[in-house]
Amino acid sequence: MVPSRRHKILLYGIFLIGTFAPLGFAAPRLKIVPPARQIATDQSVVLKVQLEWPQAEGPYEINSLEPKLENLTLENQNQSQETGETVSQTFLYEFRPLKPGMAVIYPFEIGYRKAESEPWIPLLVPEQKTKVVSRILWRATLIWLSIVAVLSAMAYAGFKLWKLLKTRSAARDIPPQDPKQRVYAKAEESIATFTSPHSKEKLTHWSNQLRTVIVTYYDVPSKTTTNAEVLSFLKAKGLPMGEWNEISRLFEQLTEMQFSRQDIPAYDLDRMQKTLLQYVKGKIIIENS
Repeated sequence: MVPSRRHKILLYGIFLIGTFAPLGFAAPRLKIVPPARQIATDQSVVLKVQLEWPQAEGPYEINSLEPKLENLTLENQNQSQETGETVSQTFLYEFRPLKPGMAVIYPFEIGYRKAESEPWIPLLVPEQKTKVVSRILWRATLIWLSIVAVLSAMAYAGFKLWKLLKTRSAARDIPPQDPKQRVYAKAEESIATFTSPHSKEKLTHWSNQLRTVIVTYYDVPSKTTTNAEVLSFLKAKGLPMGEWNEISRLFEQLTEMQFSRQDIPAYDLDRMQKTLLQYVKGKIIIENS
């Protein structure tokens, strides 16, 4: 009893595979290039339908039914085939509009099969709609679209020109950089980055940079070259005592460290460098305020 039932199930499975396997594996793919959404009365409505399948599947028999139309008449129908790794069967339909209004290509079927003994398998081409307008209205639409495109291009170009002019105007309004700022920035960078294995060389370099900043900031004559001469000029100029004492203290500390007979600890060098950088940055801030 059990073997007989298994035998029936096996035969039934073989029957199903033999019947439906061709349907499962043989399936051309449908591609549609729809017609234009709007045309003039003297233009054609063109619909392109393609069926594609791998060449390894072999040939198919294709049958295209004539679609039902509204406000259209079929003027021409062409069929072509291209073969490579993929086979492409193309149907090209050309319809002529009858009058202005909505034109409709109603859904229709394209059937395919492998052999005459097999049933046709339908592929549905969906409904296609096109608006047909008179030539005068069509020209008016094109003119209107052209005007819109030109105005849009002019507006964009005008905006870009306005933006460019605004940028140039803003650049002209920016005051030129004070030459003194370059002196302060250069001195700040030099104090921060100058390296030497000898501490006395560092101190001499820092002293020169400090004197350059002071001479520039207070408009000290260029012939005034020594620290003592700078201090004398500033005192005669009537510099406030607080500022004069600060400059004098910095010059004095640098001189003491330069001519010290003992090695200068790294800590004292770092502290001196930070003090000088703070003084130079203070002049940059004051000039920018």
